[in-house]
Amino acid sequence: MLRNSTTQRDVTCGSVMLAEARETSSATVTLVLRFVRERGGVQLVADVLAAAGIIQSVEELEQISTWIGYDTRIRLFEAVTEALGPGTMFRIGESAAADRVHPAIAQLLSAFASPRAVYNQLPRMVPKFSTTSTLALVTISPTDATLSFHLHDGYAPSRLDCEYAQGLFSAVPRIFGLESAHTVQDECQSDGNLACVYHLTWSRRLHWWSWRSGRRAADRGFAALREQVQRIQLAEADLVSSDDIGEVLARIVGRAAAAVLAPSYLFVVKPTHGGAPLVHFSGLADDRAAELAGRLLEGASLGSSAVVVDVASTRQVHGRLAALYSRGQKPMDADRALLKAYASHAAAALDLFTALEDSRREESRSTALLALAHELATAGSTTGVADIIAAALPTIVACDAAAVLLWDAGLATLQAVACDGFEPGEREVLFATPIPAATTPELIGLLTNHEPVLVRADEASPLLVQLLGAIGAPNVVVVPMLDGDLLLGIAAAVWHGHLTPEVHCAAMTRIVGVSSQGATALQNARLLATVRHQSLHDSLTGLPNRVLFAERLDHALGENRAGTGTAVMFCDLDNFKKVNDDLGHGAGDELLRQVAARLRSQVRPGDTIGRLGGDEFAVLFTDLSCQSTALEMARRIVDNLNLPFHLAGRDLRISTSVGVAVYTGEGGRGERLLAAADTAMYEAKRTGRNQIAVSGETAADSSKPSLETELSVAIDRNEMRLHFQPVFNISGANGIRAVGAEGLIRWAHPRLGLLAPAAFLPLAEETGMITKLDLWAMGAACAALAGWSQPGDEPLHVAVNLASATLVDPRLLPTVRAALTKNHISPRRLILEVVESRALIDLPGVVERLTELRQLGIRISLDDFGTGFSTLAWLNSLPVDQIKIDRTFIMDIPSRSSVALVQGILALAQKLEIEVVAEGVETVDQLDTLRESGCALVQGYLLGRPAAIFDPAAVERANNGDLISGATNSNSGA
Repeated sequence: MLRNSTTQRDVTCGSVMLAEARETSSATVTLVLRFVRERGGVQLVADVLAAAGIIQSVEELEQISTWIGYDTRIRLFEAVTEALGPGTMFRIGESAAADRVHPAIAQLLSAFASPRAVYNQLPRMVPKFSTTSTLALVTISPTDATLSFHLHDGYAPSRLDCEYAQGLFSAVPRIFGLESAHTVQDECQSDGNLACVYHLTWSRRLHWWSWRSGRRAADRGFAALREQVQRIQLAEADLVSSDDIGEVLARIVGRAAAAVLAPSYLFVVKPTHGGAPLVHFSGLADDRAAELAGRLLEGASLGSSAVVVDVASTRQVHGRLAALYSRGQKPMDADRALLKAYASHAAAALDLFTALEDSRREESRSTALLALAHELATAGSTTGVADIIAAALPTIVACDAAAVLLWDAGLATLQAVACDGFEPGEREVLFATPIPAATTPELIGLLTNHEPVLVRADEASPLLVQLLGAIGAPNVVVVPMLDGDLLLGIAAAVWHGHLTPEVHCAAMTRIVGVSSQGATALQNARLLATVRHQSLHDSLTGLPNRVLFAERLDHALGENRAGTGTAVMFCDLDNFKKVNDDLGHGAGDELLRQVAARLRSQVRPGDTIGRLGGDEFAVLFTDLSCQSTALEMARRIVDNLNLPFHLAGRDLRISTSVGVAVYTGEGGRGERLLAAADTAMYEAKRTGRNQIAVSGETAADSSKPSLETELSVAIDRNEMRLHFQPVFNISGANGIRAVGAEGLIRWAHPRLGLLAPAAFLPLAEETGMITKLDLWAMGAACAALAGWSQPGDEPLHVAVNLASATLVDPRLLPTVRAALTKNHISPRRLILEVVESRALIDLPGVVERLTELRQLGIRISLDDFGTGFSTLAWLNSLPVDQIKIDRTFIMDIPSRSSVALVQGILALAQKLEIEVVAEGVETVDQLDTLRESGCALVQGYLLGRPAAIFDPAAVERANNGDLISGATNSNSGA
């Protein structure tokens, strides 16, 4: 497996991807850019790069592992010469002997005792900086040398490249305190020669300042060596700064240039937990990297052009690292020692990474085991259990993929029902291939021994060989899930690569533990499925009972569209009591079972038969085009039931009274259609039994959709609106202050206009759509609150009404949290209002749900207080923060009895530290009396009617002006 393979450096230019070859190292680029920066600053560097068409950043270009293409190099040389004038490239090459040069150049040039020694080694240095040329030493003496510099075929010669080379070669004597060498170019490839030939002569006469130059050269060499060692040491810490093994290995390859400058690198690692070797490389083609990786794994030599070292610590051998040069090029003598030093630091880093990875893996495994136990405890079906086990196995067992197959005892086959880690095509094959015990010896052994087994694709039976090959699973550990001696299924862990004995042993222990938990969960799921089936099916006939039949009827009606119909046939056996009386209840039960069997034989696969109780059966027909189709099906069933039944050794004929009801179009109600069929059945009995009667009109008005149908899509069609009635604090000395508003839902009906809640909320309650409306209103109110201006210091609040059904709906808490988070609203600014009623206090879990909401920081208000079943003692049992005195107590103010009652409520609420809001304030007298009685919060038509837009500053200004004094009575209503 090749990972992070890099044969070229990819850079993006507009929409064009440029492939940058690794032909010139950063040593040359760094020397050029540093020279330009010293003469023209950062801006000149940017101008030169732009003129050369180079889009890499300066930081990237100067990284020690960066290489660029030959063409890019020549463009850079041309741009620099254009900016700084002729002869610049010679001066840049000559600057290699200055104090501030690339560490690799300084180290190499100062590692020798004389210019002659340097010139002698130059041919071996060139491959560290360029792969496009070869340098040969023609002659050498103590004071002169002749060099042949050959640019490889396929590259266009450049005189600027010659200038740079001449400058670089002439600078060598200066390292030793001598004058620069005099260079004469006898031949040049630009003139059509085979090579560029340079003749260099230098003087051995030392100047008075030569000792300084020599010392600077030595210091420069030592400094470069120190910098290189520091790079290697610092690389160790940087290598483990990621928790991804692929990224760590790629960094090891990238940082190898800190030790040895080379065009290409290759790193091969054997994972400690099995699997395929990991191969990371740069500067190589994919096929070349794969070939060399194979030779490294076999321990074979890569030739004299490669430096190969083991990346090994005292703990383990992690892999092998190679620095590679072009064929025929040989590395420097010191390269092996430097690369080996780097490899030891890389091994230490991998030791640390492995330890951290093991720790993370164990932590992840522990977390997964805890999650597995929790999820299995809440799984509601066998397929749900299988999905959980398959998803958990890769983390817990450290395998590449996993699957769960369930045992079908009737068919004697294993069938895959869940998997994880497979490609889509492999998944399809796995799910489409049952494994029969009759032709699978491994499965027979599993059924017999009940022991885990390791199945290898190259050793398996023919069917498994084919299956494992198709799903890419060469090694599979299979563990049975048992209920005593009964096989429920198997858990399978898959490894794509080699499975070591250590990994096999550890995985076997873990997968056995997982399968044991899975077996228990499967038993519970099957038991739960049995209980669920029994709760929804008739125990005598196995047919759906009334509850399940009603659910399917509602679903069918919900799927109805214009022109399609749903029919219910209600059947009652005539004189069934006589069968029980004459032949006994056993015969009666047998008759019911035979009736159920005959009904099954007469209906289509998509139809539903139910036993509603006693001798009553119902049949649900769907997707009908006309009523006559339902009647024809009903006649066929009645005719079949009129045939003799064989009971207690005798033939018995019975008759059946049948009622049929059909509903065509959208908006049908299940209980109404069933009641219509029931009524028709009694009409059939009344007219003589053994009859078919059809109910009256039950079709939808095709010209006008029902209000129920329109309400079901009102939210999706963006027809719902919120109007806001302001709530005021009247206790301040500086006038009335707006503290928030109550959100009141309206329906912008496309045909009927803006509808008040009374026009559609009862229908929503009856049809079960009230929760959807409430959750929408809560979200819309929070969104509106986020956009309100803030007139004072106290943040405004918004109140939303909730029906009892919404209060205990499981979607409420997640929806509330999401609305608050999305709109960045403090929970204290949201008030949820519930109406006091006997239904509220009788709801199971209502107190717990109110407590959970308050724990989020949301305030709870008891609306219409005093009008329902409750008493004031409720305030001790229900967790509420606010009560709203119903308008029926406010409307008679300032009568003495009403004032006394309101003041009593206020006094009790004050003792219980519960906030009070007075609703329905419509007159100034009512407002003044409430203020004098100590009521701080009020709302009503006197102060503000519900409106689509709530502007707190505007309503404050209006109510603190002339509006109050001129207010007149009006009828209230939200």
